[in-house]
Amino acid sequence: MRTQVAVFVDAGYLFALGSIAIAGQTSKREKIGIKSDVFLTEIKSLARQLTGAKPLLRVYWYETSTSNRVLGTEHVHIGQTNEIKLRIVPLHQHNFRTAVTSAIARDLAELGRNGAISDAVLLARNDSLRTGVEFSQSYGVRIHMLEIFAEQDSEFSALSSEADTNTAWRRADVEKFLIEQDLATIADYDTTLRSYQKPPPAERSSSMEPNYEPQPLAREIPEETKDAIHNVVIEYIEQLYDEELEACMGYWRNGRGVPNSYDKSLLFECRNALERNLTEDERVVMRSSFREFVIERVQGDDDEQSTSRQDEDLL
Repeated sequence: MRTQVAVFVDAGYLFALGSIAIAGQTSKREKIGIKSDVFLTEIKSLARQLTGAKPLLRVYWYETSTSNRVLGTEHVHIGQTNEIKLRIVPLHQHNFRTAVTSAIARDLAELGRNGAISDAVLLARNDSLRTGVEFSQSYGVRIHMLEIFAEQDSEFSALSSEADTNTAWRRADVEKFLIEQDLATIADYDTTLRSYQKPPPAERSSSMEPNYEPQPLAREIPEETKDAIHNVVIEYIEQLYDEELEACMGYWRNGRGVPNSYDKSLLFECRNALERNLTEDERVVMRSSFREFVIERVQGDDDEQSTSRQDEDLL
């Protein structure tokens, strides 16, 4: 086995939790920029601390993409940065985060099996990584989990129990390399899906945020179509991090609609499920379902925690 370390970065996780850490809410991916050279310096420094200054194989940077998605200049810059390997991962239908997780688990297991690394730093958080972690550990690879604590009361994920070490980056850490940026200055940065890039008339506003105010449906939607949309929304929400759900709740306290980044992702997922673009009425159903199921999920988690605390008091 070679004595060297590889770093695996789930870019979606980094930007989702990083945006909450620095801005207090999830932001459109295009609004969060990264200083790739600073990030590389920080992650290499941490890797040296965690592994006893073992040499770096490379940093694997994972992004999802579709056949009609255009990578922005920022992605190109990351791909051209020394020691960073940009991996573009095709999206799985209804599984926008599992696609990256599967790629990380596969690469991690393969490097472990080939004896190419002795240590791995994972900047990711998805329980489906567990198999890849366990497989690589069976070949003697030490796993170092790196998570982002976007809020003061953040805790390590369930996956952390499988790791050899656990480290958290907080706001002060991610602010070194993640920055909020003005979209007007990014002329050729395009990370939206072109098939629904043009918003419908009812959704046009100065903020370009989807209109979530309850609207009467123009015509009845078949129950099977509603069920299909509901199922996609539920599966989508199940993949969101707790911090993202809490950020949505905070977003709605200001009376605004579904966050734009989630709206676009949901449109993509629902379009795949129905094999066509959604009608105006179907979009209303999708957005209503998103809010309803997020609130239900958050309140359900709160009830479980309350019950757990009551049970502990009885012991």
